[in-house]
Amino acid sequence: MLFLGMVAGAATAENTAATQTTLTVATDNAGPRTRATLTAHVSADQTGSPSGVVNFRSGETDLGSALLDSEGNASLQTDVLPAGAHQVVAVYQGQSAYESSTSRIEHLQANVSTVAGFTVAATPTSLSTAVGGFVSSVVTVTPVNGFNAYVSLSCSGLPINAICTFTPVNVPAACTTIAGGAETCTPGTSVMQIQTQTPSPIAAVGTRDGGGIPRYAFVFPAVFGLAGLGLSKRRAWRNLLLAMLVFSGAMGMTACSERYNYLNHGPPGNPGTPVGSYTITIQAQSSTGAQTTTPPTLPQITLTLTAPKT
Repeated sequence: MLFLGMVAGAATAENTAATQTTLTVATDNAGPRTRATLTAHVSADQTGSPSGVVNFRSGETDLGSALLDSEGNASLQTDVLPAGAHQVVAVYQGQSAYESSTSRIEHLQANVSTVAGFTVAATPTSLSTAVGGFVSSVVTVTPVNGFNAYVSLSCSGLPINAICTFTPVNVPAACTTIAGGAETCTPGTSVMQIQTQTPSPIAAVGTRDGGGIPRYAFVFPAVFGLAGLGLSKRRAWRNLLLAMLVFSGAMGMTACSERYNYLNHGPPGNPGTPVGSYTITIQAQSSTGAQTTTPPTLPQITLTLTAPKT
């Protein structure tokens, strides 16, 4: 089922444009919980598409966030809503040139099935830091319908020179039956940390002490070879000395070239983690060897990296 809503955001500053946010909701009941696909579209009164982040909320619950693409669309899939009726909104956070705006409330009905499994959620889903810093998010694994096992966590979509770690990496999530046949499920939690890296400075490396020694090691044989050529009267000795001279010159040029490049340029520097916005996906699975269980949807983290502080 689909729902569509729109509300206009009013401009409160002279140099910013008003925006309008629309929200479309689609639901899928194929998994243990209803999976909702939330799609927001943000437009502005002036030419051009706004950029930035859209947050999706149900009451006081943060369902997640997503970045607007070049056409002003942002989408999020979630299955964290419990069974029942829910009111969902999309909130555009705004930017320097655009005002924030909120969509109309949309209603959806979430259901549950009897299939054992688990869902995964992360809080917060929008993270920001300067390059070289780190950010954290709490990942919650919620078992449903008798699920009782460990869930392994990992992440994908990281920029280069960045790593993510989970503490713990294997999260226990268990449902147990209590008196009267009722079921109680205990979620497991893990802290995900994303560490970025600053660029390494490329220091100028000058000539080091003793840098002339290798050159002398090849210059002296060459000088003696030239002297020998002048003094020698026998052709065999002249040919031998000439061969030694050519060999010494070749070795000297090669050694000096390599040493010059290293002493004056040094090893390449580390470029660090690039500035920009990234979508990090939290991967989760539980395996018994014979069967692997995955959640219906995977939470996504919006990571924004700014220039390192100087």
